[in-house]
Amino acid sequence: MAPSPAPKPRILLVQCGPDRRHVDRETEDFDPERGLVKRATMTPLACATLAALTPDTFTVDIWDEELHGQLRVDTPLGDYDIVGVSVMYSALTYQARFLGGFFRDRGATVVAGGPAVSAAPEDYRGFFDALFVNEAERTWPRFLADYLQGEYAPEYRQIDKPALSESPPPRWDGIAADFPRYAWGSVQTTRGCPFDCSFCDVIYLYGRKQRHKPVAQVLEEVRGHAALGAEGVFFADDEFIGDAGYAKEVLAGLVPLNRALPRPLRFFTQVTMNLSRDAQLLEGMADANFYTVVLGIESFDPAALKEAQKHQNVRADLIGDLLRIQAHGIGPRGSFIVGFDQDTPAVFDSLHANIQRSHLPWVVVAPLQAPRGTKLWTRLRAEGRLATPRKAHSRDRGAIVLNVMPLGMTRPQLLEGFRDLVERLSTWDAACERIRGFIAGIQRFPQVAEPAWPEAVTDRFLREATDAWTLTSAERAVLGDTLAEVRRTAPTMLPRAVFFLARNQNERRRHERLFTDFDAVLAAERLGDFVPDTQPVYVPATFATAMRDVFPDLYVRLSRDLPDRRDVPEASRDVLVDFVSRWGEGFQTLQPQHHEFLRELCDAAVAARGGHPGSLVALAADEEQALRTQARRTGLLEALLKDVRDELASWGR
Repeated sequence: MAPSPAPKPRILLVQCGPDRRHVDRETEDFDPERGLVKRATMTPLACATLAALTPDTFTVDIWDEELHGQLRVDTPLGDYDIVGVSVMYSALTYQARFLGGFFRDRGATVVAGGPAVSAAPEDYRGFFDALFVNEAERTWPRFLADYLQGEYAPEYRQIDKPALSESPPPRWDGIAADFPRYAWGSVQTTRGCPFDCSFCDVIYLYGRKQRHKPVAQVLEEVRGHAALGAEGVFFADDEFIGDAGYAKEVLAGLVPLNRALPRPLRFFTQVTMNLSRDAQLLEGMADANFYTVVLGIESFDPAALKEAQKHQNVRADLIGDLLRIQAHGIGPRGSFIVGFDQDTPAVFDSLHANIQRSHLPWVVVAPLQAPRGTKLWTRLRAEGRLATPRKAHSRDRGAIVLNVMPLGMTRPQLLEGFRDLVERLSTWDAACERIRGFIAGIQRFPQVAEPAWPEAVTDRFLREATDAWTLTSAERAVLGDTLAEVRRTAPTMLPRAVFFLARNQNERRRHERLFTDFDAVLAAERLGDFVPDTQPVYVPATFATAMRDVFPDLYVRLSRDLPDRRDVPEASRDVLVDFVSRWGEGFQTLQPQHHEFLRELCDAAVAARGGHPGSLVALAADEEQALRTQARRTGLLEALLKDVRDELASWGR
């Protein structure tokens, strides 16, 4: 009798989420057949992609903490050989570290990755057996192969950016039964953003040059979501229209696909204000059934926008451009920031007035923060304007912890003004005024056949909302008047009106939790006992500037001499790490000795990989020019500089 095959190693992929006792991430929606329902916000795309990248020699389970709640010591679980933790943002660091220790104690090999790990891997070292920095299409399979061989690296880094054709369709079979419990499915069409906002770290993770999935794969993933019972799909792109030609191809496929479904999907994504300038894109997104788009407006003050390097929003008539988008039935989720250097306490009244004039049906406001490693962080660090209260309410409880010292007001003024502003914006009078204005301003209705909502449906919504949201009689009246006006003037827009009413309730609930400990936050701020951020700037700005001129030469030299050009990113990283570790923060400008040292480092990197340093074989002129162009346009240098920072930080320099 043949021996039984060895059991497959078991993998648990965990989407790290907040403590729902303190941070409510559920989304409230209204379904005409089921009434008011609460759902988790979005399906765990990262975990499903990793599952698709996992060979059949393993079994894979997924635990989404956004849906099921945080894993605790008493959570009933089986035994796993590998646990992978995906961490989206830094507020989840404590929970991620807990998971690392908890599963290691149970004998599992525990690894972590995701945007938060990629942004600051030093915060996770020592808590996990291996880290994944940047994208994982290549490194996850490499780790699994190493694991089966009995030896894996402590860190896996992807420096250059893989083509999205390498990213397989996510595997949703492990959570297929849970799809109706999510507000949004998730499909990624594009990675990268062509813009350079000073407070954003997206370009360091995904690069400036956009990479796209094949359109056919995108459409197939959307069909798969419809088959699994999704009601909406979030296109998880940082700038859906960054390549307008590609976006139009996707839309050309989405429109007929959605029209053929028994009940059309609603879509949601992130775009820039450039959408307002392209009539074909506007019509395509409307007819595909994009209910809403995230618009990072940030401010109506041109000086503040220039400070944030948000040049794409500096325009003659920002409010007019917002109304042009809304005229197609697309309701923006307008995102704003308060606390720029230009902002004084007057900004709160000004912003409130402009938001109301803009009729934005969904509004989110946040105080300015400087994520580590961004241009804003580097500037404020040099100015000595990064600090947090010594007694900060942090962890993942949702409390606001500022790290910026504003110029135009005190930190308590910023926090109090922020609270007052969001509370005014989310009153039912203010929200309904904007929603009525949005619906009234639609000039071209989306060409989408959504089911009609008879009066009994909106009556049910109003009845259930009154109870669930504890509306006063006056609040119930303003919601009822809003729905009556929409039914009278634009009845096909009733589902959207209710959608945005529910979004406002979600914001109100978020604010309620956010401000629960607000007095304690203010008290800590008023003490003025701040801890300055003194983390070293491992890669001096002068070095980054100098490298933009000399990097094409290094790239050509390494491409010429290495036996395998796929090794150029890793070899480049070694060269830059060795250079910065030698010359340090005192570097000012490239001198002749620096050029010679860089050439020596290139030759050492080539020799270490079996190449021939200083090859006498000249490249053809057109090939050399193509390599120089590639070095300038791929965004590789920016990725390398971030990787150098991470490497030096790991040394404790």
